[in-house]
Amino acid sequence: MPKTIKMTLTQITKQNFSRLLRSVDPSPDLLGRLRLVPFVEDRIRSIREQHTDDQKNDALLNVLCEVPHDIQESVMNGFISALRGSGQDHVANVFHRISDEDLMSGEHYKLLAAQKLSLCQFLNSRDGLTRCLTSSNVFSETDGRKILSKAGLDDMAEETVNILLRKSDSSFDKFVSALNQTNQSHVAYILTGEGSGRPLKEEHRRRLLSSSRDKLVNMMDSTTTGLVSSLMSKGVFSSVEEQRVTSVQPNTNYDRNEIILNLISRKSQSDFFYFISALNDTGQTHVVVKLIGADVVAKIKTVYESGIPGGHMPDVDAELIEYIIREMFQRNGEEVKELNKLLSSNGVAVSDVRQGCIQVTFTCKTVKSLRKFHDLYDSEKLENMIDEAFCLQFAKKGLKSLKVVISNEQFEKCAETFARWIPITPPHRKALLSSEQWLKDNMVVNDDLLDKLSLCRRRRQAIETAGTRKQKAQTLTDITSRQPDSAFAQLVTALKATNQHEAADMIRPTSLNNPDEQPKLLLNTPEMIPVLGELSSVQTLCNSRLPYFAVETTLWGKKIASFLFLQ
Repeated sequence: MPKTIKMTLTQITKQNFSRLLRSVDPSPDLLGRLRLVPFVEDRIRSIREQHTDDQKNDALLNVLCEVPHDIQESVMNGFISALRGSGQDHVANVFHRISDEDLMSGEHYKLLAAQKLSLCQFLNSRDGLTRCLTSSNVFSETDGRKILSKAGLDDMAEETVNILLRKSDSSFDKFVSALNQTNQSHVAYILTGEGSGRPLKEEHRRRLLSSSRDKLVNMMDSTTTGLVSSLMSKGVFSSVEEQRVTSVQPNTNYDRNEIILNLISRKSQSDFFYFISALNDTGQTHVVVKLIGADVVAKIKTVYESGIPGGHMPDVDAELIEYIIREMFQRNGEEVKELNKLLSSNGVAVSDVRQGCIQVTFTCKTVKSLRKFHDLYDSEKLENMIDEAFCLQFAKKGLKSLKVVISNEQFEKCAETFARWIPITPPHRKALLSSEQWLKDNMVVNDDLLDKLSLCRRRRQAIETAGTRKQKAQTLTDITSRQPDSAFAQLVTALKATNQHEAADMIRPTSLNNPDEQPKLLLNTPEMIPVLGELSSVQTLCNSRLPYFAVETTLWGKKIASFLFLQ
């Protein structure tokens, strides 16, 4: 049997240089322990002066390559002891194996490096994950403090990945397990491709973080509606996240909303739709319409070779639904790319697929999108594209075609949603907030006024318990500024009904002093063009006996009136 040749410190270091370079953690703990190692101790200062971890490792490994032959064994023993003492058994095993701990495998290392950007977008290291990793000894307490010392979630996530890259290979699976334990299965999916959680779609992240963010921050009411409680009950927020939102100072809607949007942007696709549900549940559908649009529900009927629509082949139907969900939401495979491209170009997206009879929810971002989607349906182009995308895969199982059925009521309901839930218009919001100080000093907020407003229990309670008369007026003003435009008209009507005519006149947009010019001015202001410009027809109806005039929209022969403007 051939004799095993014992490799020297220099030989081992040179042979594994690149792997050691990316794996050693040059922590203060390790470098402090190396002060007791001969030859290395004299070079610690120059190693510490290097700027990055890789530069420190490069300097350290070069020192090991220069150790004189006669002291290499003692230096290696000292180096191994320092590694084990600083929690780096997987690195120490490169020099002398006594356990199964290995360096991060090339496969896992490349995966983490390739997915680093996505991980930094979704990973929440702060609220529970770091504690989970330190308690399970995947990370050290020093690692945890290093992560939490970073300013923002993106920087914390990046530091987490950087630390993980230098850990043992077994740490990868423990990290994935910790993600699942801390309600971040959608982040685990980025690394494993397994599980039901999916990261939030980029288009939704973009709306939360950039394109619509300023409007959402101004529209959402997170202090008087129970929004945070609803998010907790739906499992979107943990108790730690709830405390982070409710303990912010100053504790205003603006500051709360900034945190909420940041947290939601790192959540899963399903959590995002629970967020949408929470907004609807707390009377904030106007925020939903601004964020994603309104829904049209379609039924997909299967036609099998027998020729009977909706024929009973439950196993195939169930498999078809799973296939649609996987292709539409997870892969965007070749079969559905053209369909997704068609929908996206028309401002439409698939937001849900349900079992039973196959039910697909399409979300139209604007009224213009709704009209285009209706045209796609009428021309049968939508049905043909769906048929081409999904039918061929199941032809051998007897599926002949797919029929798309959308009732007129669905289109009308979607149109009504757009008309009913128009957010408060910029002129009305500006008039309301610019008069805030005057309203605090002069508006009387009592039961008579509040009884004439459509306020949920929480909103009314927030006003009634606000404290002083000025605080009640301020709370009512803020609540109204975050509701649909119809609430603004209702407030003016209520003020006039309680003989507070001066207050009603105070919040009327200053450009509307001449009643004869109101329709022309309102419909041609830059603020109103995005709201009204996409409707199929617009007719202004004035009645001098009423405190408002209406904008009436007609879609597919159905008139939908939304009271927008005051006289």
